[in-house]
Amino acid sequence: MLLTILLAGCGGSGAVSHPMPPGTDLDSLAQNALLATMPGSPVQITFEFRLREADLRFAGQGVARVEPPYKVRIDLFSGQGETLFKAALVGSDLRVPPGVPLDLAPPPALLWAALGVFRPDAGLQMAEGRDRGDGTIALAYEGDNGQDLRFRLANDLLLRAEIREDGHLIEEVDLELDESSQRVVETVYRNRALFVELTFTLKSEENVESFPPDIWYPGW
Repeated sequence: MLLTILLAGCGGSGAVSHPMPPGTDLDSLAQNALLATMPGSPVQITFEFRLREADLRFAGQGVARVEPPYKVRIDLFSGQGETLFKAALVGSDLRVPPGVPLDLAPPPALLWAALGVFRPDAGLQMAEGRDRGDGTIALAYEGDNGQDLRFRLANDLLLRAEIREDGHLIEEVDLELDESSQRVVETVYRNRALFVELTFTLKSEENVESFPPDIWYPGW
């Protein structure tokens, strides 16, 4: 069941943040980040993953197939090649085979963040923007469920996403980017309520022409 928490990272830097200067167009900042991080072409990504839970350590390999505008298919395998988990995220629609519970899955925005994609969930309202004083900015969104969704950005690229509830950190995604290509080379997801840590490390990334349309319906 823990693997249904798929795809969706460590704490803050300690820098002192300040509200953005008056007149800052936060919507434009968000739009720039959205355009800079949205998938541009079909790509197949292979990676290694490590799962840590209170009494469990597990490792394996996986494949992510990404297609514009916002489609991703994820497959996880054991070290022996056995399929452990498969799911597709189309926009904000998370699709899994029948019988797989979805109640533990993070919001779609956090799942996209694990790929370095800035895509706030529909229906969220921009709450504030802050200059963190370390070359990064933070954008915060509010929803009707009492949770806040926060993103940390640098030069329009996503570095971190987190969910807070009543001020308490619940889930987080941290990204490590390659200095030259600026692509994501490692993602760390943490669910603090469940004491779960899931790390994805890039092995290869290959551009492809397209994917069969049925992969976006796993198990159907």
